[in-house]
Amino acid sequence: MADDALPPSWQAPPFAWDAALAAAAQAGDQRPTWAYTWPAGQRLASVLPSLVTLTGRRVVDLGCGKGLLGLWALEHGATVLFADASPHPLAWIEALLAANPQHAPRARTAIHRWGAVLPGGPWELILGGDILYRPECHAALMTTIAISLHPHGQALLADPRSGLEEDLPHLAAAAGLTMHSQRHAAGFTLLRLEREEMAGADGAAPAF
Repeated sequence: MADDALPPSWQAPPFAWDAALAAAAQAGDQRPTWAYTWPAGQRLASVLPSLVTLTGRRVVDLGCGKGLLGLWALEHGATVLFADASPHPLAWIEALLAANPQHAPRARTAIHRWGAVLPGGPWELILGGDILYRPECHAALMTTIAISLHPHGQALLADPRSGLEEDLPHLAAAAGLTMHSQRHAAGFTLLRLEREEMAGADGAAPAF
């Protein structure tokens, strides 16, 4: 059961998590990466309201897996798109939304692969937890963020490592993004990405 990914007020639908895992196994995915509660995403979720305004925002949980970031954004009043390449975690999230109908009108799911535009955009806030572990996918990730982000929006990506790949700023710049990296006291590295044309003259990332 994925209760560890839920805000306290949410109810987990019976058997939905087991059904998602069983469907993945039947499809040949015995150890799906989306089944884990990844550490940086969990830490980002715990401090998210202190980093950015969520109420009324249009938010994407990119590479959502269990949907932890998106669930907490919903809890704080955002409208959320849960996007993942696999249909199995999305089935879990859809069952979860059905069991918590007070949140369902502000949420939708979509199968999405990096490199393509996110549906329903442009999006004001794109969130990603622990999605930087495959360097060969970084260019496609930056492309998706660049073509899906609102001109005044930003992306927040959390990674547990203190040192990230050196080419990330160059890949961001090639996609038309500026990138700011800092180590957060909660124990993760936070990347803030914004559209290059909206960066301040001093290069500072604007706060929402």
